[in-house]
Amino acid sequence: MTSSQTPLLVEAALGKKTARPPVWLMRQAGRYLPEYRAIRESMDTLSMFRSPAVAAEITLQPLRRFPMDGAIVYADILLIPDALGLGLSFVAGEGPAFARPVRTASDVAALRAVWENDRAGVMARLHHVGETLELVKAKLDPSKALIGFAGAPWTVACYMIEGKGSHGEFFEAKRLAFSAPEVLKDLIDLVSDVTIEYLAMQIKAGAQLLQLFESWGMSLSAAAFREFCQEPVRRVLASIPAHVPSIYFVNGIAALLRDSAQLGSNVLGVDWRVDLSRTCEDLGALARASSGAPGNAKSVPMVKALQGNLDPLVLYGSEARVRAEVRSIISQMASQPFGHIFNLGHGLRPTTPLSGVEWCVDEVLRSHS
Repeated sequence: MTSSQTPLLVEAALGKKTARPPVWLMRQAGRYLPEYRAIRESMDTLSMFRSPAVAAEITLQPLRRFPMDGAIVYADILLIPDALGLGLSFVAGEGPAFARPVRTASDVAALRAVWENDRAGVMARLHHVGETLELVKAKLDPSKALIGFAGAPWTVACYMIEGKGSHGEFFEAKRLAFSAPEVLKDLIDLVSDVTIEYLAMQIKAGAQLLQLFESWGMSLSAAAFREFCQEPVRRVLASIPAHVPSIYFVNGIAALLRDSAQLGSNVLGVDWRVDLSRTCEDLGALARASSGAPGNAKSVPMVKALQGNLDPLVLYGSEARVRAEVRSIISQMASQPFGHIFNLGHGLRPTTPLSGVEWCVDEVLRSHS
């Protein structure tokens, strides 16, 4: 712990240089752990999310095996549309599905009516996440950060329109974007409204750090990203109090770096496709250009730290390879003027070897400067 008793993960998210990078792994709570699978044998996925005691147990499971610096609440980015009444289910072998996809202006209007007429009811249907956070907070070592999260508005809207996962294509969502952009923007605005209250509830329940997942940013061109993602994300991030740092994770960020870095997050989460040293150089150049632009009274808000970015499949490799890849990432960030949070470039897979996770986390902990 630091002298201020602030978790190492929060320190790094605020841009401070730490003796070593803190580490947590996306999707660390769940499916690759045998103790999780033991619970899953007797409960379906939604029941686990909706049972705070069970969800808290799953949240804490990885920290009992590995000395992670943060616990991310066991939840899902699709709980908001479920609370709005879309009828979420998880289909074995296929993933999430909604009984009532959103495709038209009248569909969006009906959802907006649910939110405006029964806001308390919608939030009550999400309250189990807050209860889970409270239970975890009571048991979590104070040196560990409690991480809350939500899906970014575009990403959540993609699932709502498609009605299911789409392996990144999201044909229906993109078709709506170009055939009826005003309908998509109305839906994204609604999702943003609910997300703001949802994250506020998580903070009240004890979340010390929040991540916004833009899992399907890579499905958009840079121009479409600016049209459908930037302002909603900026609005959500602006609603988060300054003492709670935020992470904006963008899958496929290589083509979207400039447009992602100035939205107000403390941390930018990057996938494995980018070089961290070059990304830091690009961010530094962007900050200098922004602050020196004519008429700019102050610098454009810039990220203070990077999070990432080990390829999750590296964890299937040999011990020597896993440790070497981890050291390479830490070395790239060691001399940079940005904080660093070690993580994967995407989530753990169900078949991820426990040994790979163990070697990865251990190598990070060995990296004291």
